Amino acid sequence: MLDLLQRKTISVLLVIATVWFGLNAYRLHLQQGSQGAQLTDVQSRINDAERENHMLASSSAYFQSDAYLERQARMKLNYKLPDEQVAFVYPDASASSKAELSKGNGQLPNWQKWWYYILGK
Repeated sequence: MLDLLQRKTISVLLVIATVWFGLNAYRLHLQQGSQGAQLTDVQSRINDAERENHMLASSSAYFQSDAYLERQARMKLNYKLPDEQVAFVYPDASASSKAELSKGNGQLPNWQKWWYYILGK
């Protein structure tokens, strides 16, 4: 009888130990999966930061170049080279009359506005 009781006790203990080891192995597997996802996230952030650093370095080099200074001088100071010719473009007189007409159309009824729009006035 004692031998039978010991066998059942050992079997129960072995089942409990197996379940305990299985649960711990499952928890370890879940932790490794979450750590892998975190590692992937960190690597993507590192790649983004490296790309941004490269872009900033190239932008910094462009801002210190003579081409950037010349472009800014042309845009803000109306600079031109001695051998260049400049063309002045003035607004069209008919464009200003259309703008004045459209300002006056604000007080017209809607059907008249459509009429002028269809006729192209």
